Amino acid sequence: MGLKSFFNRKKKQRTPITDSCDPTAPTTSRSSSLKSRAQIEEELEQVFKKFDVNGDGKISCAELGSILASLGYPATEEELRSLIKEVDADGDGFIDLQEFIAMNTKGIESDEVMECLKDAFAVFDVDKNGMISPEELQSVLVSLGEECSMPECEKMISGVDCNGDGLISFEEFKVMMMRGLRFDAVESQ
Repeated sequence: MGLKSFFNRKKKQRTPITDSCDPTAPTTSRSSSLKSRAQIEEELEQVFKKFDVNGDGKISCAELGSILASLGYPATEEELRSLIKEVDADGDGFIDLQEFIAMNTKGIESDEVMECLKDAFAVFDVDKNGMISPEELQSVLVSLGEECSMPECEKMISGVDCNGDGLISFEEFKVMMMRGLRFDAVESQ
């Protein structure tokens, strides 16, 4: 089995994004039926860290070879260089995190991701005016069992509010989610 087919086989086993885009759905059904791009990227970052044995933020030929060999897919130096070259967008001879994510998310349908983002945004946009206010954010988070004060909600919004209006538009929400940020990650910054 070649290296390309190894990676393609692994991608095909990934849970596809489905119609269940409701972020308020019980965790067990969401985790089995929905993997948002942000969730996938978080998982890929954890996998990347396993490949990046020395923690330098890059996967070298040696690191890739070691992991593949431990999985039962030994590869020659030439095969490893060829695989890295395929995904090495910046030409530095290594696979960085963004290249690793790009390599492993090519099969995700952007239309499906966009529909899930719209559905998630609609949950937070309680008054359906096309914007998420701190009050709406707090209301939804409280309904999900998260304790969050109004100042904390305002801080979370300011972390992604590009135009400074104190609200999150769908475009700002989309950028935030496509970067793999979550509201709680923004809060900790």
